[in-house]
Amino acid sequence: MTNKAVSVIFTGGMFLNSKRTEGPLCIKLSPQPKQCRSSLNSRRVAWVPLPLELMVTVDIAMTETAALSHYVLPAATQYEKWEFTAFNFEFPTNFFHLRPPLFDPMPGTLPECEIYPRLLRAMGDLPPEDELAELRHVAARDRKEFMQRFSKMMQSRPSLGNLAPILLHETLGRTLADGSGAAAPLWPLCHRVAAKMPHALHAAGIEGDGFDLGEALFEKALSSHSGMAFSKHEYEQVWELMAHPDRKVRLAIRRLLEWIKSLDAAKEGLDAEYPFFLHAGQRRSYNANQIFRNPAWRKEDPDGALRIHPDDIAQLGAVDGGWMIVETRRGSILARIEANDSMRRGMVALPHGYGQFYPSADRRIQVGPRINFLTASDDCDPITATPHHRNVAVRLRPADSKSASEAEANSAAVRAIAAVQ
Repeated sequence: MTNKAVSVIFTGGMFLNSKRTEGPLCIKLSPQPKQCRSSLNSRRVAWVPLPLELMVTVDIAMTETAALSHYVLPAATQYEKWEFTAFNFEFPTNFFHLRPPLFDPMPGTLPECEIYPRLLRAMGDLPPEDELAELRHVAARDRKEFMQRFSKMMQSRPSLGNLAPILLHETLGRTLADGSGAAAPLWPLCHRVAAKMPHALHAAGIEGDGFDLGEALFEKALSSHSGMAFSKHEYEQVWELMAHPDRKVRLAIRRLLEWIKSLDAAKEGLDAEYPFFLHAGQRRSYNANQIFRNPAWRKEDPDGALRIHPDDIAQLGAVDGGWMIVETRRGSILARIEANDSMRRGMVALPHGYGQFYPSADRRIQVGPRINFLTASDDCDPITATPHHRNVAVRLRPADSKSASEAEANSAAVRAIAAVQ
């Protein structure tokens, strides 16, 4: 990883497997509270000193990632800022929902659309303020002229390409009513959709032609706080959405096919030292991403239990409801045992979405297993560096009395928090 990587997303595996080459290494994490908990080999991410001169996290809480950062920029939650969703569950009609904030941001917090411009301005990466002010004035007066002026600025200065959403927020966005400036980056998308499929917009009740159609779509998105239908297709029109001129799906991905040819079945198989296969990240009724941190919302499985066949429990000398040490070549964790005869013998499962810390009266308590303490950055697919979550070789042994007692106490603390919420 060189210091030339700007505005690039690295997966956890790419980052851990990279080699530093030159210059200072700085990292800024966007609002991703789970990075230092859910990244593969997260023990290394969390506790091995990384060669970072600067680590800045934008987050809504003091999460595991934030706790390791040099600076934390507190962000507003999704209830305190503009957000949107687009759904196509009701084909042939597609829906869009731009949601205004329900509450004012807490003191000292800002939405990301306000944080990033301030950082860029402080670094001197935004155009001069008088230039932005002029574009702001044009946007308020004549959006068609604004489109021409904004496009000309972006075409003449390619270095601003990655900043287009920020620049739209700082110009057009500052002219929008009701504090909806965060929606400004949707404006060119509305015009692009209007130019590409006007018939679909007309069928959904959006009126106008050319530039006016794009404006009508944008204005309807801004004003439809309960959502809106923005396009409607007939089945015979679906193939128009294919990007290739011949309207065919490209199934052959050369790089993937080359990798498949390199697979060697003879190298696969059971590891005598780690004889169980772990499904690391099973989907269950109460999985969640790290936005839901309060353990009270889970109505069952508060410990994120290890599901295992009853015969395997007996063979290991463990008991249902007890505690098991789950080990890989990378690390180990403790997990509550749950007998489940739907599991095949030799297969065990742990859920994703657990392992975060939640504050109690006197300390921060871990909620469930941190399964990526078990995954390895060098045991992953070679294309995306994604670990083999569905096939992690592990060995199991019942926890000793001291470890089991500590785990039971932690579990009781989690349940106590949930009980009073």
